[in-house]
Amino acid sequence: METKTITMKIVVIPPKQKLDYLAETIIEGLYKNNIDVYSSDLGNGIKEEDVYSDEEIIEHSKNADYIFVIWGKIVRENRYGVHPEYPGPKYHLLDRINKIDKTVFIDGSEWTYTGYTEKGQLAATRAGDFSRRRGNPWINESMFEKSKWYFKRECYDEDIDRGLIPLLFGSVDRNFFNGSVEKKYDIFCSYGHLNDGLRAETFNVCRKLKDEGYSVVLDRGLSYEVFKEKLASSWIGIDAWGGGDCCARLWEILANKTMAMTQTYNIKFPNDFTDGKNIVKYENIDEFETKIRSYLKYKEEIKRISDNGYQYLLDFHTSEKRVKYILDIINE
Repeated sequence: METKTITMKIVVIPPKQKLDYLAETIIEGLYKNNIDVYSSDLGNGIKEEDVYSDEEIIEHSKNADYIFVIWGKIVRENRYGVHPEYPGPKYHLLDRINKIDKTVFIDGSEWTYTGYTEKGQLAATRAGDFSRRRGNPWINESMFEKSKWYFKRECYDEDIDRGLIPLLFGSVDRNFFNGSVEKKYDIFCSYGHLNDGLRAETFNVCRKLKDEGYSVVLDRGLSYEVFKEKLASSWIGIDAWGGGDCCARLWEILANKTMAMTQTYNIKFPNDFTDGKNIVKYENIDEFETKIRSYLKYKEEIKRISDNGYQYLLDFHTSEKRVKYILDIINE
């Protein structure tokens, strides 16, 4: 049996049970970097043998290299309280650990730091008021005071000015389709919802292209394995903003060697992709329709960009690379 080389000991305070994409990315990355994990809760990829009681977490924190506190959306059972099974991370442990100089907060929230929209926020952003994407309250001020490093998925200029560090989603192992497929669909355009960004607009263009005779996947509600198989079988995959100014779809498209057409993100994007080289970007629906019609004529160009995008993903945007990115910054 191969001996695991432990490079570092990290105590993790994650969201409990419920899957959060950024939490999953970071936890998977910790294991891929052979880090010794001590977690306060199960879920998001934490191994059962790495879960410890509150008292044990306090004890392990005394000689841990770092304390990773990972944001998780607190699931509301109703407007009067939270779901008893998903109460959120055990932030209260930090008061007893009391090691600000070793504490890293990883904020995967969107809309506001709670993960929920403020009143009128969704309607305002759909009407074109981009400033409302950065909702209020935006930063968890308590965690900002208790952490030496504050990483945030949705990071704007104001956040950089305060010292926050951008940390986007990345690809995780489950994003990759493992079977063998051939490209048989021209376009894959399948969203969980059409309420944000240019999702409804791009969907309608793709539906029009389907009516014109192109092979377009517009299905919703697919099982994840069927979803990946159809995505991997498509020449072009469409991405547009989700609840936040980025979403998991970009990484799923790239992981399956499909050319990603993505609505340009306005958040800070370390190791960004290059339009026309390893991705295709669009600012508005007219640019989207012009570009997709143009690329559909040149499958060799689609393949070149998708191959470059896949390799760039592996070089900079996997779960393993996300954790290396964090460690490079906090070890400076």
